Amino acid sequence: MMTVQAQLSRPRSAGSIATAADRGSPLPAGSAPQATPEEVAAAAQVQRIARSVVQAALEVLGGSRPLQQLADWLDPPSYERLQLRANLVRTLNRAAAASGHPDQLLHRNVSVRTVRTCRVSSYVYEAAAVTYENHRARAVALRLERRRGHWKVTALEIG
Repeated sequence: MMTVQAQLSRPRSAGSIATAADRGSPLPAGSAPQATPEEVAAAAQVQRIARSVVQAALEVLGGSRPLQQLADWLDPPSYERLQLRANLVRTLNRAAAASGHPDQLLHRNVSVRTVRTCRVSSYVYEAAAVTYENHRARAVALRLERRRGHWKVTALEIG
């Protein structure tokens, strides 16, 4: 059995052809397995849900949306963490407004710029979003799992 170092240092014969794997480059565009229409539809649905949940969660933090509207989308631990953070942000926003610095209010005028999803399995997706507010970009990551025919956010991290 040859070591990896020996395999890498061994010269190729004149007739051998280097494959994409030999060069360490990704596979050619046409060689990846094609997604079924059901997988494409599920990915599109997850991306729409992720965008809506991110927008709604940041509106909750900004105080323009009640947290209860996300109860069906978030699992209990994620719901509780968002509730705690919303309370903290509300306290900080009150302090900023009282000190005469309304430009320092957190999570105001939020827009979701991009959302990228990654299929982990047929029932689990992970998503990353970039949001923009008051001249500041933020990252949001979430994990969605299909439970009893309904997509639930099981992890929500807001940067």
